[in-house]
Amino acid sequence: MLDLRKIGAYISKLRKDQDLTQLELADQLNVSHQAVSKWERGDSLPDIGTLPQLARLFGKTVDDILNAGDNAENREHQHLGTIVKEIAENRPVQVAEMVNTGEVKVEELVQVAPFVKASALHKVTERLDSSVLKLDVIMRLAPFLGTDTLDELVRQAEEGEIVWNAITGLAPFVNSNTLSRLVDKSIDGSLEVHNLVGIAPFLGREHVDRLVQEAEEGSLSWHSVQGLAPFISRETLSRLVDRVVDGTIDANRIVSLAPFLGREQVDRLVQVAEEGSLSWHSVQGLAPFISRETLGRLVDRVVDGTIDANRIISLAPFLDRENLEKLIGGVEGEHLSPDLLASLAPFVAQGTLSRMVTNLLNKVK
Repeated sequence: MLDLRKIGAYISKLRKDQDLTQLELADQLNVSHQAVSKWERGDSLPDIGTLPQLARLFGKTVDDILNAGDNAENREHQHLGTIVKEIAENRPVQVAEMVNTGEVKVEELVQVAPFVKASALHKVTERLDSSVLKLDVIMRLAPFLGTDTLDELVRQAEEGEIVWNAITGLAPFVNSNTLSRLVDKSIDGSLEVHNLVGIAPFLGREHVDRLVQEAEEGSLSWHSVQGLAPFISRETLSRLVDRVVDGTIDANRIVSLAPFLGREQVDRLVQVAEEGSLSWHSVQGLAPFISRETLGRLVDRVVDGTIDANRIISLAPFLDRENLEKLIGGVEGEHLSPDLLASLAPFVAQGTLSRMVTNLLNKVK
């Protein structure tokens, strides 16, 4: 890796040796003094057109600059200056040929890539032999490559020629049309949906929602879509809740999405279960996400006898002390049973548990 801080310090030394201010150096190179300041701080490098000018001004080579003045025999990269010169003079074919023949290492092209325009780098990479432009090289060049090159790599991955996991690293740099095509291929069954999970953050909500809709209609496996859950839009989640409520999709599907539902959506599902339109077993999976207010209402309904105490037992780990004490008080009479006592035991204080056992024994007598 090029050491920007070391290069910056070297540029600063050369400038001071010439007794130039940053502003004077900037004027001679036709750049801003802020640009010179960034170079010297190691925040950036001169662009590929400015590097040769900078080198000539100080009587150095581009290789001297990029190797921060190291002696030739100590340099890790010997041909950076050659690549810069050829690209600056619009000779990408020559650069590609040098890399293909081994005259210049492909690693040196990777080092130069950050300050080469994407269009120029693309002209080089499109002429590189496949034996040179291997996957690891493309992954490292991805932030600097044009989308055409990356799109071709994705097409190869779709055809199974490249390990799909590698595409995850390319996703931030691939254009939206390519991502849309991947969604299409998942829907038509020619690409496994689980392959999209790694690139879900870059798909866009509309694409994720489209996949969910296909799963709702049975065209895709719901299990595959669960991995996309963090990226499903709020509107689509609300629609799924509506479909659970009206009975058109299985409630178990929405339980797997519970961490991503809003509190109001979870509470709505609980209310439907209270009314008997939804299996209470399904609601148990929502327990960690039920609001304190709704839990309190459920306890009240147990106490007044409108819902069975056994329903709320599965929610006991999520009740606060106040609601737990209220629940215990409400079931200690006629509703207390051995099974109920055993279920509540891990969550009550020792004194309360002793009292409940005594009450149960008296009830048995």
